[in-house]
Amino acid sequence: MGTETKEEKLTIRQRRIMAFFVEATEKILKEDGLAGASIRRIASEAGYNSATLYNYFPDLENLILYGSVGYLCEYNLLLGKSLKPSMNAKERYETVYRCFNHFAFRDPEIFYNMFFGRYSEELPDVIRTYYMELFPDELEGLPEDMQHMVIRGTLSDRDRIVMESLVKEGFVAREKAEPTLSIIVALHESFIHKACLTGSRKEREELNQKFMEIFEYVLANAK
Repeated sequence: MGTETKEEKLTIRQRRIMAFFVEATEKILKEDGLAGASIRRIASEAGYNSATLYNYFPDLENLILYGSVGYLCEYNLLLGKSLKPSMNAKERYETVYRCFNHFAFRDPEIFYNMFFGRYSEELPDVIRTYYMELFPDELEGLPEDMQHMVIRGTLSDRDRIVMESLVKEGFVAREKAEPTLSIIVALHESFIHKACLTGSRKEREELNQKFMEIFEYVLANAK
């Protein structure tokens, strides 16, 4: 099951059991990080055996991705509260990254693994199943364009939604849109990786501030 493209909707029972495993994984990740997650421990926490788990997820890495997506719930809530109808595209893009980074620099290992790690290519399918099948209520309160952004897997695909608005409103030149997007995503990957290498909250906050400074510089030179 896991990341397969689904032609049919999951049954209520399938959704319920998958949700148990995903919630158990998220709980363990928040308690002990990536190192604390194991098939046996997750199955025990969910109240099922390992054999049942494998009926729904192909491997531990896939399940960890599902559990990691739960970290985006707080981000979605904050983003929904922070976005205002009066904002222009640039203000919305800045708000997206400020909200996202509030959590990404708090738990950089989870976010780096989710968006840039070895199994991140599975993330688009995982995110679609997570939001469209398991926890659709987590998208409530977000504007429609932001919902389209959130359900995309890679940062490039997510940012491309907002980048199109930046072009239409004249903040980014059409021919500079893709290079600008690539620079910002690569910059983000680099800074999140640096945050993984330090346990200092102060240093992580400084990295976040530095990223936003360069982010603003890149946008200012994209016209």
